[in-house]
Amino acid sequence: MEGKNAVFQKLKPPCVALSQAALALSGPQGDQQAVTSRLETLKYELSSATSPPSTLDPKLAEYAFFPISQVLKVSHKVSLRALELAIQCIAILVDQGWRSKVPAQLAAQLIILCTMLAEKNPKGLGLAESTPDLRAGGFWCLQHLFSVIELGSESHSLLTDEANIPQLGQTISVALEGIYDGIDAEVQLAAMHALEALVLHVLDREIQASFLPGIVSKLTRVLTPQTKQRRNHRVLTGCLGILGTLLQNTLTIVPSPSHASDRPKVKSVVDAEWQAQAATQLKPALTSIFKLKSHSRTDVQDALGRLYGLHILDLDILITTDQFVAGLLQTILFDWMQSLPTIMQGSDEQAKISRMSRIQAGYDLLIKGGVSTVTMDQMLANILRDSVAVTLTLSGVKHRTAPITSVVQSSDLDMMRLQQGSTSFTTPLIQYRGQADTIQAVQRFARLIGSSSRSSSFATDLARSLRQSDGKAQVANLWLLLTATESALEDRRGGVEDLLDVDEADTSSYHIFLEELYSFSLSLLSDSSDEPPDTQLQALALRALALRARIAGKDFRYELVDALYPVLHTLATPDEDLQQDSITTLNIFTSACGYKSVKDLVVENVDYLTNAVALRLNAFDVSPQAPQVLLMMVRLAGPSLLPYLQDSVESIFAALEDYHGYPLLVELLFKVLAVIAEEGAKAPQLAIMNVETTIPGSMFEERWQPTTVFGLANLLREHAKERAEQKRASDESPQTHPRRPWKDIDDIDNDAADQGSESPEQQMVDAAELPPPTPRTYNLLFKIAELTRHFLPSASPSLRTSLLFLVRTTVPAIAKHENSFLPLINTLWPEIVSRLDDAETHVVCAALEVVSVLCEHARDFMRSRITQLWPRLVEIHHGMAKDEGSGRAPKSTGLASLSLHSSMLAPSGGPIKGAVSHAHPSSRGYDDTSVRLLREALVDCVTSIVKSVQINPDVFDEAVELVGFALQQEKVEAVFVEENSDAVWLARLRHGRVHKPQLPQMIGKGRWRFADVCI
Repeated sequence: MEGKNAVFQKLKPPCVALSQAALALSGPQGDQQAVTSRLETLKYELSSATSPPSTLDPKLAEYAFFPISQVLKVSHKVSLRALELAIQCIAILVDQGWRSKVPAQLAAQLIILCTMLAEKNPKGLGLAESTPDLRAGGFWCLQHLFSVIELGSESHSLLTDEANIPQLGQTISVALEGIYDGIDAEVQLAAMHALEALVLHVLDREIQASFLPGIVSKLTRVLTPQTKQRRNHRVLTGCLGILGTLLQNTLTIVPSPSHASDRPKVKSVVDAEWQAQAATQLKPALTSIFKLKSHSRTDVQDALGRLYGLHILDLDILITTDQFVAGLLQTILFDWMQSLPTIMQGSDEQAKISRMSRIQAGYDLLIKGGVSTVTMDQMLANILRDSVAVTLTLSGVKHRTAPITSVVQSSDLDMMRLQQGSTSFTTPLIQYRGQADTIQAVQRFARLIGSSSRSSSFATDLARSLRQSDGKAQVANLWLLLTATESALEDRRGGVEDLLDVDEADTSSYHIFLEELYSFSLSLLSDSSDEPPDTQLQALALRALALRARIAGKDFRYELVDALYPVLHTLATPDEDLQQDSITTLNIFTSACGYKSVKDLVVENVDYLTNAVALRLNAFDVSPQAPQVLLMMVRLAGPSLLPYLQDSVESIFAALEDYHGYPLLVELLFKVLAVIAEEGAKAPQLAIMNVETTIPGSMFEERWQPTTVFGLANLLREHAKERAEQKRASDESPQTHPRRPWKDIDDIDNDAADQGSESPEQQMVDAAELPPPTPRTYNLLFKIAELTRHFLPSASPSLRTSLLFLVRTTVPAIAKHENSFLPLINTLWPEIVSRLDDAETHVVCAALEVVSVLCEHARDFMRSRITQLWPRLVEIHHGMAKDEGSGRAPKSTGLASLSLHSSMLAPSGGPIKGAVSHAHPSSRGYDDTSVRLLREALVDCVTSIVKSVQINPDVFDEAVELVGFALQQEKVEAVFVEENSDAVWLARLRHGRVHKPQLPQMIGKGRWRFADVCI
């Protein structure tokens, strides 16, 4: 009570002052500024009085309203600012003072006043045009006024009386105008809140039904997206909420309880006929409003979702209870489905998604309402198939087809090792980004049909036309049938249907469709015809095999004999997307069958795979399928698979012998052998990574070292001592008669050779001949390397290069067994040397790399061969230097000009020295790629020779000149310096890379000085 007295004492002065100012304004001495100032003071005091809750009461509100009413009586004489303040004060009094006890007559008068002030051009106030603040104040006052009116109160009864309906209509019109054409966002927001309070607290169901068409029409114009005007998101969400409330209150099947009213009860206008007409009229409006789904604000999208959720819920109830409505919905869906293929031919992706979403929503309503969809399912199968085919045809991008022969490199499966465990596929039909939403909309619909429909007519029609169709129609058939079958078998699995067995017949029919998909996919992936396969069909076939494995579980192990081979073949495709799908399929096989890894999957089923490969290789089948499958097997399983491949490798050898006239097949077969060799070299017993190579005793001789002066003196002393002892022995011991029969000189030499050749190491080796490590893998690699000599003269440069790299790969592993390795060098050496005369630079580089590897592992066994080869290396260097000087690419020269069997070496001061200056890379602005590769290969080869093979000093000097500028490289310098650092220093001095030492000179008579020495 004391608080209210305090408020009264604060309100009394400004109220009295405002009354006096308003009365003075009626006379000739009125002051507009004084009225405005008093209103500002009163507003401040009212705002302060509302800070403690429930401080104002109806009596204080009535006391404060009296001076404000005096101002309103002379509203034509006061300023717009005074009217704004008056309306704001009234809003405070209604919200905090009167609350629900506002007098009914006063409420009606205030509604009329605020409606008039909220108009754009108010009438009766003497104003030409209202201001945004005044309009917003009027709408806020209406919002507070409608919010405090309780349903069933005297105020509510008075306002909803039939006599006052026109005024409510006027207020609704003004609010709608404020929302639509309010020039300020604050006006639009205030008008929206006023209309929302009016709908929620004042209008009953009958009045809402009466004003529904006008409200929906105006709100549709507000909610339709426009490029000229972007409305505030709060206005949009509020209007969607108002529209949802109106639709829920007027279109519900079970009416909400009627509130008490003094009006006599009349027949309700909301009946079934009215609702059907309303639904027909609301269709265009909802269609326009649905465009807001692409709005950037999530709150707008959520409000739109709530609106359509309520609408669909009401339709669901209506369909369940009214067969007429269900039939009407079926008719509408048939019309939509007929026009779908035409829409799909257009370029408007949004229209396609919208139409598909509508059909899906209507179909879902029919399913939930228990309506039979057998006929509609058959129609949907044809329409969706045609729609997908049209979408794929009009995509503007011709889908790639896999080539008949795919080239698989060793690094192709690095991606697979990073993606092990991936079991999710992507949609293979999406060819560009804009198409994704359309394809996904069709996919959602197909999944809905598969998981919800009580009939299998949709899948039956697709399965019937699967094998008869072709092109994009077959792709669409397979994709739709796979999607529906997957949804039917996986989405229903583990649900209520499994417990009640209500859909057992439908599920069994989908198991039949799954078997049809499985059979068709196997035949598609195993097809070896000349026509290139469609990668989209292959991707879908892989998904069908994966689905079959997931459904069957461990029982799918019995199917691996047929399913694993085509998947491995598809893995060899050059298409990255298809390769990733194959990896995913293998991962699903592994998980479903209970294997630990893909490697275990392949090794456990190697007998099936090798038999299939051998059958194709032995059956005069020149298609690349079998080699590609074998290649993938080795890549997946690694060295552990090689012991099982003896028969397969023998079959490859036979195929190479029979089909050596097919260059592409031969190249592919050798790629398979190269992968086998690469994996075989990784066997633990043959791997050389991080292990220092053991040098056999017979391959190593003591390195030559330059003789020093002290060493020479000691050598002369030892020779003199030996001669003196021999002379003393011959003088002291008389010659005796022979103790054995005489022999020929040849017999004596043979005996000496036999005795000298049997060293203790050789005797130990002869006593126990050691077998090669891992005999089966070793023999396999040995045969592969030995076979290359027959194909090195091939006309295909790529095959020659791949064969040389194959030899390079196998040499480190074969070198583990000396007795087999050295004869192999003798076998391969002529063909390797002949490749140094090849017309292709990359083949020459590969041959030089093979020579380097042989020197590293055979050591001094290569000494005589390097001596014969050395002039050819000099010639290659000289030709490369000449080409660099002239700016041409290197070309090979014939061996006839320089015999490899000649022991003549090029002089160090002649062509080599001149060539070194031309071979320096900095001497030319442009460095040809082929020249650079050949130079690097030659430098590596010479470096390996110097490091591993014992050569005489003259050849070493030439080697220093050959590498030339490469001595600046750390690893090259280390090798040459370790061999003979003086020769390296001298070569640097000759080429000006080391400054001559400054020699001291003695000046003056009788002094000496060093003479000039020409080097």
